[in-house]
Amino acid sequence: MKFLLIPYIALGFVLSSAIGVQYYCDGQEFSPYYYGSPFVFKQKSLGSSLTYFYSVFGLLLNIAIWSIFIALIRLILLKLIEKMGFNKIILTINKVFVGVLIAFTTLNISIDYIMLGPEFEEGWNYWYIDMDKYMENWKIECAGEWTMFTM
Repeated sequence: MKFLLIPYIALGFVLSSAIGVQYYCDGQEFSPYYYGSPFVFKQKSLGSSLTYFYSVFGLLLNIAIWSIFIALIRLILLKLIEKMGFNKIILTINKVFVGVLIAFTTLNISIDYIMLGPEFEEGWNYWYIDMDKYMENWKIECAGEWTMFTM
C-alpha cells in the first residue's frame, strides 16, 4: 500500500503544477500554452479556457520523476525520525502530513477530470507532441518559465 501512495502523491504534484515549467510560444499564429513538470504533459485548449489536453507519456514520465524525488525525501525523513527516536508526536505529524497530501492529490485529480478535453484519442487527450517539429512547422519560438502552482 505504501508503494502505491508515492506515485499517487506524485500524480497530485504533477497535476497541480506545484513546481513546473510553463511554455509560452510566440509567432505568426496563435499557440496554446504548454505545461511541464519538468516534461511537457499538458496543453491548454485554444477553444476553451477551461479545457486541457494531456500527454499520457509526459504524465507518466513526470510521475516517475516525482515518485523518485518523493521516495528519497521519505527515506531521509524516516532516517531522521529513526535517529530522533520514534516519538508518537512526530509519527502522528507524519501521518497527518501524508493524509493532507492524499487529500491534495484527490482534489487535483477531481479538478483535472472536470477540465479534461472531450475525448481520449490521438489528437485530443492522447496527443503526441514533438515541440521542435511544431515550432519549425509554424515558425514560432517557445520559451519556458519556471512557475509554482499555475493553471
